[in-house]
Amino acid sequence: MTMRSSLYLAASYLIASCLITGAAGLSPVGAQEQTFKKAVADDIFSDHPSMDRNAVVMPDEDAQPVTPFFSERPIGDASLAQREDGSWILTGTTLRTGTRHGVELWTSPDRQTWKNWGPAKIEGEGIVPGDVSERYLAPSLTVAGPALYIAFSDKTGCARIAGGMAAAPGGAFAASPCLVDGASDVSLFVDDDGTGYLLWGGGSIARLNEDFSALAEAPRVLKPDQALFAEHSPVGKDWPVRTHIGKTGAAMIRDGDRYILAASEVTGRLRTATDDLFLAEAPTPYGPFTMRMLAVPHGGGGSLLKLAGGALAATYNPRCEDGFAMFCEQVGLVPLERAPDGRLRQSASVLTEDSAVAGRRPLVTSETMRDPSVTLGGDGYYYLVGTLDGYGYHRPNGGVKLWRSADLETWEEVGFIFEWQDMGYDFGGNIAELWAPEIKWVEGDKTFYLAFSVMERGVGGKTWLYRSTSGKAEGPYVNTSGSYFVEGIDGFPFEDEDGLYFLWGGGSIGRLNAKRDGFDGAVRKLVDLDGDAVGYEGNGLIRVDGIYFLTGAEWHGPLRTHGTYDMMYGTSTSLFGPYSQRRLGAPHGGHGTAFRDRDGQFWYTMFGNDPTAPWRMHFGLVPIDIGDPTSIGVPRLGDARH
Repeated sequence: MTMRSSLYLAASYLIASCLITGAAGLSPVGAQEQTFKKAVADDIFSDHPSMDRNAVVMPDEDAQPVTPFFSERPIGDASLAQREDGSWILTGTTLRTGTRHGVELWTSPDRQTWKNWGPAKIEGEGIVPGDVSERYLAPSLTVAGPALYIAFSDKTGCARIAGGMAAAPGGAFAASPCLVDGASDVSLFVDDDGTGYLLWGGGSIARLNEDFSALAEAPRVLKPDQALFAEHSPVGKDWPVRTHIGKTGAAMIRDGDRYILAASEVTGRLRTATDDLFLAEAPTPYGPFTMRMLAVPHGGGGSLLKLAGGALAATYNPRCEDGFAMFCEQVGLVPLERAPDGRLRQSASVLTEDSAVAGRRPLVTSETMRDPSVTLGGDGYYYLVGTLDGYGYHRPNGGVKLWRSADLETWEEVGFIFEWQDMGYDFGGNIAELWAPEIKWVEGDKTFYLAFSVMERGVGGKTWLYRSTSGKAEGPYVNTSGSYFVEGIDGFPFEDEDGLYFLWGGGSIGRLNAKRDGFDGAVRKLVDLDGDAVGYEGNGLIRVDGIYFLTGAEWHGPLRTHGTYDMMYGTSTSLFGPYSQRRLGAPHGGHGTAFRDRDGQFWYTMFGNDPTAPWRMHFGLVPIDIGDPTSIGVPRLGDARH
């Protein structure tokens, strides 16, 4: 954690509790909110995304990956509707194989076997039945009683609606004249009173006349209520939370007295083209809408449904460019649930991300932990430390606590090994928080080293280095330098063949002298081939078969609103680099430590710092693969160990 990230958070992150305005009467289900020590007046972490109340995914122990119910043909922009008899009807943009003109329809009694009706028989001005040049993109379906409506954009870019009978998908559909020119991703919403609304793009809307043959009003664009941003105006990559709900595939349904608007956007979470589904809610079809909420990560452009019994669900139909989607160009269904504050998100019963991280569970849940560090000691045990008490103990409380494990599964609490002693520094009356402890067994010295950082509000961060005088992980520890060791945070001791090094900040490194109370030679900066830092915080190092792996933490996507806090890495044959261009290592891994266990398996520690991590602020492990001598790989969901 850095002051830079903390100040940015204070300026840009918008509290999730105001996502649902006027949502009284909702019945929240799902995860319980985490509780932390009472925040002080200037607590910049009071609404950090790692808190459970901001969670987008909170999988149950037995959560299962979403599976496709339709794979007859690759399609995108899937639209699924349920008919009055409970059977299903599906359409979408047909891709590459088979018929590509018109609007293809499929029906199924059970979402298991599908009957293809071929291109719908759409009749209307300018439409020639069977004309293979009639390529319609992103058609959508709406069932209103016995009627079935197909909304589409014709080959000239005109938004149109074709009406027919839901019981007769092979029958004729009468198309309206052009409703809007230059429209894409067209959909129809029919309210409970029969009023129809045309939606298109990422959130344009207009009410239709009684027979849906023309607009009854001027179009308007739906976006979050700007009053929600009066006190906290988003900046930088967070700006989209203010300007729109999504960029494509706008669609609407009604849930009780709330109108739910869905739209999709490729956000760049996980450093890939994440194809995500966003939602917002309002008391009317026109708003005022809540801030957008990421509801189904990797959900793609699809449709919302109200199922029998009133449950809500969304189709899952991501594009193949999304490197962490569970599948692509097929169609699945994701049940939705309400978070404790009323936000809609994917159900805890389902997993929608294909990574080993998504299906894992934390290993220590007795208290919160951030920035976990694990080392294999000379005695054969694994030792763990991390940032505790929410976002760090406030001086003079607490300190650094130690856990021990023989198997990386069961962790025994040893107790505090540092409690604000022998620091050689006067904090005055400043608020001081203890962050990012790092424990390291150093074979050459036959003892453990402990580094940790203290952030002083209004002053900045400093890092201390302590050494165990007993050779044991529990200490006692003494300060190697008599005061703080370096200015900056996130210290990391690294043992190489020629001595012990100290890495901190965004890549500063120096070799320690024999007394370990200072540096022997110049301090250097580790950068990649472009001169950039490999992670702006939380750097670590391992060496495998002569290759140095420099890890670090970065945010990707819409930062702390919906982004991911990922582990990045670069490689080099030289400790001082330059390192290869940074690449994604462990998704959601962020600030952690890479290490090798007794059996040769590599692991990365993780604590969950973003809303789409499978847990938040608890210690867990992610298996990583360094089979390729210059790359870090993370197995897919089905390959993850325990």
